[in-house]
Amino acid sequence: MTHKLFDKSSPIIEFNKNISNNQEIFEILKVKMIQELMIINQAGIALLYHNFLHKERVDDEQSLASYFDIICRFTKHSFKESLKTLELDSFIFFFYTHKSLFHLVLKCENEKYNKDVLESISEKIIKKFLLKYKKELKDFNGETSLFISFSEDIIEILASEFDEFKKFLTMEQ
Repeated sequence: MTHKLFDKSSPIIEFNKNISNNQEIFEILKVKMIQELMIINQAGIALLYHNFLHKERVDDEQSLASYFDIICRFTKHSFKESLKTLELDSFIFFFYTHKSLFHLVLKCENEKYNKDVLESISEKIIKKFLLKYKKELKDFNGETSLFISFSEDIIEILASEFDEFKKFLTMEQ
């Protein structure tokens, strides 16, 4: 099942009437920085996956989440440090680990990311997620479809951070 949040024909894209340029925000996400997002719980389960570029999902997001969780645990246990980025040729994975041990992983273009902006956004996203779904997470039974609607909250958070995105883009050019 694909979530229609970023389908340009979907009315959901008009997420915030107070932001005058929703399309510009959408294009920044699409072209400039964040490509995909995943929230992973302490057991290594992907609670939420969102692809900002395409409607498609990764083939096996649960295996990918387990892999990321193991890498984060390994670096924390073996080196007493948190993993921040995993760099590949064309993109990076940015990791944010909350004190609750939930992870937020952002896939970004290698050349077009700003660590400070991603850190700020990640912190806000994970805090809001944990607050909004406190009861569901306490009684979690493996049903991840409960969290799909959080994509709308992500858009609101990104809209509130729009000035930071614009500042980053201005410095980039």
